[in-house]
Amino acid sequence: MLRVATTLLSPEEMGRVSLILTTIAFFAMFLVNPVGMFINRRLHAWQASGVARHYLIRYVNYLLLVALIAAISLPLFNMSGLVNFGISISWLIMLVCGSLLFNTINQTSIPSLNMLGDSKNFVILSVATLAASFACGVILVRNVQPSAQYWLLGLLMGQTLLAVIGTKVLFSKLQKRATFQESPVIVRRHLQVLFNFAWPVALAAGLGWVQGQGYRYLMESQLGLAQLGLFVAGYGISAGMIAGFESVLTTYFQPRLYRDANINHPAEQAQAWHRYAAAVIPSLILTVALIIMLAPELTRLFLGEQFQSAASFVVWGALAEAARVLTGIYSLIAHVYMRTRWLILPTSVGAVLSIVLCALLIPGLGASGAGVGLASAGFVVVAMLHILLAHRVGGGVPVRPVMEAALAAAVLWGMTLGLRHLMDATGWAEVMTVLLLAGITYMGLQYVFLRRHLMEKRET
Repeated sequence: MLRVATTLLSPEEMGRVSLILTTIAFFAMFLVNPVGMFINRRLHAWQASGVARHYLIRYVNYLLLVALIAAISLPLFNMSGLVNFGISISWLIMLVCGSLLFNTINQTSIPSLNMLGDSKNFVILSVATLAASFACGVILVRNVQPSAQYWLLGLLMGQTLLAVIGTKVLFSKLQKRATFQESPVIVRRHLQVLFNFAWPVALAAGLGWVQGQGYRYLMESQLGLAQLGLFVAGYGISAGMIAGFESVLTTYFQPRLYRDANINHPAEQAQAWHRYAAAVIPSLILTVALIIMLAPELTRLFLGEQFQSAASFVVWGALAEAARVLTGIYSLIAHVYMRTRWLILPTSVGAVLSIVLCALLIPGLGASGAGVGLASAGFVVVAMLHILLAHRVGGGVPVRPVMEAALAAAVLWGMTLGLRHLMDATGWAEVMTVLLLAGITYMGLQYVFLRRHLMEKRET
């Protein structure tokens, strides 16, 4: 998708795409994500008591309220002149509000299938969402106009179609209450529990948005849409690959984490987090190393001709996204214990530090300054979370698996340098050979590190 997008769209249009997606992410992170995380935490209990269907329907009503808030806020933000989106306000409202409603339904219903153990339908519908979105986006851009709004409209059309199908499949799996039982009523006590869980998550997620995406508004105002588009394209390679890696492992391991956390025994909850972190962090180290060492080849493969200068941004993206994934892993400690207030201080520091560093570094270093600022702020947050939260689960991740992963990454790096030395990696055949051999080695190493955790899950 990234290769096609950067071939069909110019750097300016890609910059515009990133601004619109950033605006969607603001409302999603601040208003939608906290309630979504609460649903993840409580879904098993709701399914057991037969009330999941009822609460998920109420969730759609909440999403309509969020879309209304966005529709009111966007004209005011657009009139402020802080950001130049370059599209009409009606397009902006339609894309943002449509995504907040239909993409959120898609990303709630389909992952919920996996949470409830239906991995087959989860995989089928997830892949179908990507395929349908990709097809609609390409058709609109090629046949109507090669612009950001038509690319995003195509993605939204695919997400909407599969949201309807995914919801229908999910509801067929949910248990129903006995006919003689009354529908559950949401009372003040329920809202208080939700609010106590959600407001720290909302604050943390909003600050996370400032830390991870606020720089885009700053970069657009200082460097223009074209430079923003180049940076986001290079960053997008790392973000896409790490998101894919994260999706695979969270799909496999998070249902077990939330299932064990639902036991509400502190020792079991701590052990659940340890198992999850010990499986994901070594694999993350290998993935980040692979992306960094193959940045030139990945840029050649995934980006169009106008974007080949973005290779250095792939490296900064890998480091910043690694910090984001680690932040998410440590944040799960707060989610497991339902003590999300623990996240406020680290995310506040990260948000402020990210914007300050980007504002200071972009004028002197250009787009690379954003990469340095994002990566530095991200690892400061990881360090703070480790200091503040690791002791609550009896310490952090075991050192030995991390060191073994670092050693394996060094071996993989050396092999890649050797391949480049043996062949002139300028032609497509040589580039693909380096990617193929490094990828096969990477997959073998991943299996070595994950095998024990896969066997443990199978036994349970």
